[in-house]
Amino acid sequence: MRTINKLIFIGLSIVLISYMAAFAATTGVVEGFVKDEQTGEPILKAKITFVSAKSASIKLVSHSDKKGHFYRGGLTIGIYQITVEKENYMPSQSTVRVSLGDAAKIEIKLKPFKGPPPVTKKISNKAVSLLNEGKYEESIEKFTEAITEDPDNPIFYYYRGVAFEKTDDLDKAMEDYQKSVELKPDFILPTANIGKIYAKKREHEKAIEFYKKAAELGDQDATNYYNYGICLMNLGKNEQAKEVLEKLISLDENYSDAYYQLGIIYIGLGDSAKAKEFLQKFIDLDPENQNVSIAKEILKSLNLP
Repeated sequence: MRTINKLIFIGLSIVLISYMAAFAATTGVVEGFVKDEQTGEPILKAKITFVSAKSASIKLVSHSDKKGHFYRGGLTIGIYQITVEKENYMPSQSTVRVSLGDAAKIEIKLKPFKGPPPVTKKISNKAVSLLNEGKYEESIEKFTEAITEDPDNPIFYYYRGVAFEKTDDLDKAMEDYQKSVELKPDFILPTANIGKIYAKKREHEKAIEFYKKAAELGDQDATNYYNYGICLMNLGKNEQAKEVLEKLISLDENYSDAYYQLGIIYIGLGDSAKAKEFLQKFIDLDPENQNVSIAKEILKSLNLP
């Protein structure tokens, strides 16, 4: 049992869109639809940006057609963060695992939001471009200029918060995310990002509060659910963590790390059969994951008479 407990402790870490699994020298596909959340109508020319979790330098862009459909092939196998943006809509993010075989499919619904006036729009477009180019300090300056012109626009505070977070200024990022949520309480992205910053600071209770709120608002980002579950586990709230991780699997049945953590939870609950099932599923889904060796050792321990 000591061995198992030691192994369990190693597994409890927050994943901040960062994976160590080796990428195979093959590619996969993501396709889906972008729709208006209120009307259900397809959204034309929404910008869909794919960023690899392994390397932010791996970035590809697609646009939706008149049916709201998008297709992106040639993606290296692994985890991608997908950001969807369209003028007069709130931006959205989700996480998807690209694998061999069938295309990963996703549906994104954007919330309508009145855009800024033309002059401010020009400033904000430049700010977003600078952010995408990794010019964070310049981006912050431009978003500050946009905020001066349009101080009640929650999107500007959100994006400036992202830029501050990229420069590791978590306090300023938090301030901007909080202001964004104050202006637009149903804005999922800054809500979840507040949870992420609290998780980074190991303030798990506060992180849980905001991850829960994001989930209640309809968050579809599997990684946010994963981090939510890990925060609960770190506080010993395994029954609640189990519910969250099972919800995650309903969003993404191939999210391997969720199976690993569910295996750990079921060990704590004394259900060895379920623990074996989830740990084996984890190994089968992601044999190159850094925690596979730990999972195999746990399975050996569970199989001992």
